[in-house]
Amino acid sequence: MSLIIRRNGGERALVPLFSAPSVLEEFDALARKTWDYWPFSTIENVMPTIDVYEEKGELVVKAELPGISKEDLDVTLEGDKLTIKAEKQEEIAEETTLHKRERYYGQYFRSVTLPYPVLENGISATMENGVLELRFTKAEEARAKKIEIKGQLTKGKKRAKK
Repeated sequence: MSLIIRRNGGERALVPLFSAPSVLEEFDALARKTWDYWPFSTIENVMPTIDVYEEKGELVVKAELPGISKEDLDVTLEGDKLTIKAEKQEEIAEETTLHKRERYYGQYFRSVTLPYPVLENGISATMENGVLELRFTKAEEARAKKIEIKGQLTKGKKRAKK
């Protein structure tokens, strides 16, 4: 068995898995190392990551919004378009000497089209540990409908023409 050790500036001594960074991530990392702060962020920093799935007949949307309070959150549903907006205010006072800045402050925005219609009065929202959970009840027209089979043609008979 062999162990590969990669040294990368002392940030992590062991790198067991490698994934190639995108060009945007490389540029962002270079800018942060050069100026120790970069006012522009990659898209994933301002767009909350979400999961959309169905559970027990409900549509569930979970969004990660670290450091956001429910008072700073605006969630709207317009037709089948769900929009999540939030703003995280800067916590550092002006007279503070800043040595390193990596946390994001500013606006979060995410818009997603729901996979099917939902009931407007069947929506619940909770916020816990920086995770927003929205639960939607399927609209009646989106529910699966059982189709009744009325009969079977006997062998040799043809369907009557109208």
